[in-house]
Amino acid sequence: MRLAITGRPGVGKTTLCEKICERLREKIPISGFVTKEVREKGKRIGFKAFDLSTGKTVWISKVGEGQPKVGKYVVLVDEFEEFLKKLDWDGKLVVIDEIGPMELKSAVFSQLIEKLLSHEDLLFVVHQTLSHPLVERIKKHFKLFVVTEQNRDALVEEICRIFAK
Repeated sequence: MRLAITGRPGVGKTTLCEKICERLREKIPISGFVTKEVREKGKRIGFKAFDLSTGKTVWISKVGEGQPKVGKYVVLVDEFEEFLKKLDWDGKLVVIDEIGPMELKSAVFSQLIEKLLSHEDLLFVVHQTLSHPLVERIKKHFKLFVVTEQNRDALVEEICRIFAK
């Protein structure tokens, strides 16, 4: 089953992925990563990716100067690509949080997503408003869930049932 989740920023997409992984981890092997914001003194200073298999982390972006840039964040493409190359992609379920403007600055990431599209069990988080051919393809060919404050807890149960079969 190929599922995608989307929703507005801050609605709980990453938390939803983490809860699903926590519930399914003992039943099926999971690989991939989740992306979390990093805050300092209450202000967001960047984003880190967390390997779901090992717990290792890498900065994807930080506030600062440099290129490429998405908003106020410099995307650390080289570090992100090294992280991607070291990930174990052999899980029965592959989770990618998220396919968004920062991640898509990496050609390695885009190629990886293309390759993963042939995998049987996928859970991708896709940026809600991003107009990109890869994101549009996923939205069209995956079962798409839009996360809201009202449905996010029920979605944990529903998605876990789907992948636990």
